[in-house]
Amino acid sequence: MLETDKIFQNGMMLQREKPVKIWGRADAGNKVEVLIQGKRAAAIASEDSRWEMEIPPLSVSEKEQMFVYSGDQTVQIDDVAIGEVWIAGGQSNMEFQICYEKHWDRVKQEAANENLRFYDVPEISYNGQDKDFDYSHVGVWRKADSEDLRYFSAVGYYFQKEIAEKENVPVGIIGINWGGTRSSAWVCKDTIEKTGTPWIQLYEKEFSNVNKEEYWKAQKNNPLNDHGNPNMDSFSAFMLPRTPSQEEIMEFLDRDEEKAKQPFLEMPSPQNIPSCLFEHMVKPTAPYTVRGVIWYQGESDDGCGMQDIHGKMLQGVINDWRKEWGEKHLPFLVVQLPGWRSWFGGTNNNFAAIRRYQEEVCRKEKNAWLCSASDAGEEFDIHPKDKMAIGHRLALLACGHIYGESILCDAPILKRADKDPYKICLTFSNAESGLKIKGDEIQALTVKTGKREVSYHVNIKADQVELIFEEPLTDKVTIDFAQDCFYCVNLYNEADIPAIPFSVEC
Repeated sequence: MLETDKIFQNGMMLQREKPVKIWGRADAGNKVEVLIQGKRAAAIASEDSRWEMEIPPLSVSEKEQMFVYSGDQTVQIDDVAIGEVWIAGGQSNMEFQICYEKHWDRVKQEAANENLRFYDVPEISYNGQDKDFDYSHVGVWRKADSEDLRYFSAVGYYFQKEIAEKENVPVGIIGINWGGTRSSAWVCKDTIEKTGTPWIQLYEKEFSNVNKEEYWKAQKNNPLNDHGNPNMDSFSAFMLPRTPSQEEIMEFLDRDEEKAKQPFLEMPSPQNIPSCLFEHMVKPTAPYTVRGVIWYQGESDDGCGMQDIHGKMLQGVINDWRKEWGEKHLPFLVVQLPGWRSWFGGTNNNFAAIRRYQEEVCRKEKNAWLCSASDAGEEFDIHPKDKMAIGHRLALLACGHIYGESILCDAPILKRADKDPYKICLTFSNAESGLKIKGDEIQALTVKTGKREVSYHVNIKADQVELIFEEPLTDKVTIDFAQDCFYCVNLYNEADIPAIPFSVEC
């Protein structure tokens, strides 16, 4: 017996300029050797037949062969590219395929690019799920060509395309994401037990009246567990490309195919069991060598009322994933949730709190940076259709903080607020080259003294926003910026990155 892990296959992408981990299975005690680009490594298969080794750093290449030897057995892997590899993690807005995205008609006309590749980690939440359903369409390396581009994460594609152009290297994305999933599913059991008690309590409540034996028997025939070709079903094709009306939604749900799913909709979802996706998706992928992680998650935490512990859970995701990958400071680029009001029966409970925790974690955690999406939401759809801006801003963060380009890549963030009776001066960081308003007046900013809203005029002065009042303000003043459920920020720095929401008292 000699085999590599499934992710090591024809057409794969390996990380450049870092030691590359390779693993698989062989007969216990046998020596296994790997050869690629003239670099060799060896290991002995353990008693449980597992082997793992680390290849010395590789140079950029569009096409290589990798050979794995053990005794008289050989595994040959062809069409291996060497470049930059990133993980695209989170829930539906990261998973969101480019074939549903706003610019798809234009993107699909672009020339095929074999140096952009994508691997979708199979969405598995329990043992045997990949045997209960057909998973042959996932867990394969794809190229950005006319056949396979449609499967790419839209955010991931725009991100990798820009990195490839700026760094002149092949770029691969590994998708570890699943729509509608909670942060509690993406952390290890120890993290849940130490910091996620409310998630454990919610799990116990959801399963309190469930017969576990009957539940798991039913899951084998639950069509909602068929994630062997995620988001390529009729429901996704109906809901994702546009925002249908409530009447259209009800008509769609009245179809026989959708009615058959109803009994299963009333069951707890196995993918939301705490730690299940960490066990079944993250751990099997680690420690595949990557440059970093782009992360877009939080909507489901809001829907469950878990805003107050989102910061601890996001910190848990970062720490747990870094531990699995064996890199203390593995980069994380975190998309801050945009404005949104309601969609498909769900409402914005308190995205503002989620955003504050996302900002707080990125501020205090080394090698974690916040991606502004404060102009990119849609009022009545939780899935914004334009992912290009998000991919671009993530790429800016990577180019500025990871690849060493001297560019403005961070969003304007309020640094301080100074008040005198007729003026409040808001000073922003990441705006030294100046701020600008796109439009006639600043949007989403309110000034209140007590419960009374105060009118103002705006003057932009370098990295400052001056709020000028016609009457003196002698009492305490509260300034809210992008704190409503829905807003569209139009205050930008010179890199066209919109300002981060805030609330401050003077």
